[in-house]
Amino acid sequence: MYPDYNGTDNKEFKYIKMAFNYVSEIDTIKNVCTFEYTDRQQAIDGLRNNYYVMAIIVPENLISDIMTGENTPIEVVCPSEGVNNTSMIFREMVRAGGSDLATAEAGIYTFDDLFNGVLKNYRRLQGTHEDKLNDIYLSYALNRSIYFKTRDISVKEGLSTVQFYVCTAIVMLLLLSGITCAGNMKGENRALAKSLKGAGISAFDTGIARTTGIGIVYIVIFAVLFIVTNIMRLGIPAISGVLAVSSVGEFIASLLGIVVLVYAAVSFIHCIFAVVDDTVYSVITVFVLGMVCMYASGCIVSSAFLAPGIRTIGMYLPTNGLFTLAGQVIKGTVDISTITTNVLWIIIFQAAGALAVKIRRDR
Repeated sequence: MYPDYNGTDNKEFKYIKMAFNYVSEIDTIKNVCTFEYTDRQQAIDGLRNNYYVMAIIVPENLISDIMTGENTPIEVVCPSEGVNNTSMIFREMVRAGGSDLATAEAGIYTFDDLFNGVLKNYRRLQGTHEDKLNDIYLSYALNRSIYFKTRDISVKEGLSTVQFYVCTAIVMLLLLSGITCAGNMKGENRALAKSLKGAGISAFDTGIARTTGIGIVYIVIFAVLFIVTNIMRLGIPAISGVLAVSSVGEFIASLLGIVVLVYAAVSFIHCIFAVVDDTVYSVITVFVLGMVCMYASGCIVSSAFLAPGIRTIGMYLPTNGLFTLAGQVIKGTVDISTITTNVLWIIIFQAAGALAVKIRRDR
């Protein structure tokens, strides 16, 4: 409510209306409330009749007082039932609006000084240019959306909640597969180690052979599951919310991603078994280290909820690459950089495992 709300030539009302128009067009506000211009009595009657939720009574010289630095309060009238949560929201809204308006008007001070000094001969144009400058200032002060660029990542780049936990389950299943494969992953006995060394078969070769044998089994299992679920999603809409592969090229890329994903996870398990060299302790290490790495990489709880230090460390852990690749597989967005990252981890794990085995063979 403003006293001269019908006075269209009133300069102060023009600025106030401009500010409220901008505020009322902000999505977060227009979805909650609407503004009406009226006089004081009609606003009070509307509150009594429960037609209005809140009355914002703007003093006559608000703009002038803002420009002169005087803190003139805006009166906020609540319904007779008293103050509630809604009242607090409107009070804060008015307070924020007043702060925005004061910030927007700050630039007018310099502008008016310029007209009163250097451009005094053009003072007749001052009002027109003030209106234009106010329009620019208010559009920046009150329209927050111009400061941010919105990018929808829900279709291809991001993961929904269901997809996030599907990827978590995939990575966890791959890491825990070391428990079922403990018999195949356990280290060589002394006699076999000497025989392999005598035959010229390096530790790196045996590591590749062992991980390839186990990896092929899991690659086939995951590839079959991937193909079957892609066929099933044609009749089950719920699966379509998880898998987003939409072309033959994406399907082939996802199958390649499954190969690299499984081989990287199996190489991680092989490295731990080669370094620890004890079946029981190797299984425990795989479980504990795998869960810790998954947590730090944001595979169990989103990285946004982790401490900055943990989040930074998690970016460089192998589980981050595994989780990213798993997400790209189900989204059909497998890219060369993620494949390269996981291939590098495969090389590191195979080299570390081979070095550990070689040291034991040379004892």
